[in-house]
Amino acid sequence: MKTIGLVAGAIAIVMSGCVTASPGEPVGKVNFGSISTVGAQVAFDHGCPLERIRIIRSEGSTVDLDVCGIVRRYKSVASGAPAGPAYTWLDVTGSYPASVLPAPLPPAAGK
Repeated sequence: MKTIGLVAGAIAIVMSGCVTASPGEPVGKVNFGSISTVGAQVAFDHGCPLERIRIIRSEGSTVDLDVCGIVRRYKSVASGAPAGPAYTWLDVTGSYPASVLPAPLPPAAGK
């Protein structure tokens, strides 16, 4: 019975979008939770290829990204669509002073 509860809890976390991803991981390699949808939006917004967009920090609906060497902060907003939540990512970097944003990641190997 405990196993069923743990599995159900893990599924609920993944489906809610409250999933963390590994620092330094390219967003194009994340294929779970709401964070899996941020890469296309960021690539479009900043003209940066997916392989150069890496996760610095991910907590709940907020993700800090290294976007071609520049730190950007995005927040997701769930639409509440009838078919299930759809996430829209908004660039909120300008709402924070630079002093509270993390430092960019060192260049990836081979870049």
